Amino acid sequence: MSVHRWLAGSMLAIAAFAAPWAAHANDTYPDRPVRLVVPFAPGGSSDIVGRVFGEYLQKKTGQPVVVENRAGANGIIGTRYVKEAAPDGYTLELSTNTTHAANVSLYKQLPYDAMADFEHIAPFGLSASVAMVSKESGITSVRQLADHAKAHPDKAFFGYYNSASQMSGELFRLKSGAPLKGVSYKSIGNATSDLLGGHIQVIFMEYLPAVGQIPGGKLVPLGVTASKRYGAWPDVPTIAETYPGYELDFHLGLVAPKGTPAPILAKLHAWMDEAAHDPAFVAKLNELGMEPLPMSRQEYVRFSREKIDYWARQVKAAGVPPQ
Repeated sequence: MSVHRWLAGSMLAIAAFAAPWAAHANDTYPDRPVRLVVPFAPGGSSDIVGRVFGEYLQKKTGQPVVVENRAGANGIIGTRYVKEAAPDGYTLELSTNTTHAANVSLYKQLPYDAMADFEHIAPFGLSASVAMVSKESGITSVRQLADHAKAHPDKAFFGYYNSASQMSGELFRLKSGAPLKGVSYKSIGNATSDLLGGHIQVIFMEYLPAVGQIPGGKLVPLGVTASKRYGAWPDVPTIAETYPGYELDFHLGLVAPKGTPAPILAKLHAWMDEAAHDPAFVAKLNELGMEPLPMSRQEYVRFSREKIDYWARQVKAAGVPPQ
């Protein structure tokens, strides 16, 4: 027998042996803890949604779901980690419009391809941000915010901690003509501390962290970035009511490393679809200012590509050069 024939036979034997084992592994998934990577610091909407879904998935599967925050570089650090993880379904990422859409246009070089390096499973939903200012500033509307920035350009700063908050501020600058300059922070907590200290004038923050600041009375909501008002805050106008054409929405989703087996992806999608129709889970999303967005995997892949184009247009309109 030739060496080539022996090798070919050996490979076939190995494949025949491995196929039932792989099928069994897919059938029993998950049979050990699952890691859910959140590429941002604790406290933001992505972190909270990740923990809510982690609890839901744990109840469904009986296996622990460990939420792991790997923050830094606008979500790039955590996203790269997931890209390089084994494609076995045991490392997942809570993706955001920052990591898998806006960053594509905000950076000249990314250590990952937002589409080609990941399996896009399903979105959790859509949300928006809220322009928040310190109550001590005396500012009560987005018009006043813009006027104050124009009158005091040397003190006109907005804080941001991800691309969503950055682009919200940049688009406001563009639409209002306010000479606001962006200041980058590692976390929403650090940005909020500087807002309360008067070092910056506004933060465009996610709904949940924003609403959590209201009871203390130290921060005031001026306007939401979405095209319509929040049901929970009917008296807070949209920014577009003052500056037509201003609109930004944000999404969160679930992705896995490229090459994750199709049966595992199908299971994960089914669980996410069940969650999107579960009244208790939907109620928790609504508390976070999110509307569920159930769709097939094929629809989500198309949606993800469209969002890359959407954010490319927003980045270009805001005149933000790639880093």
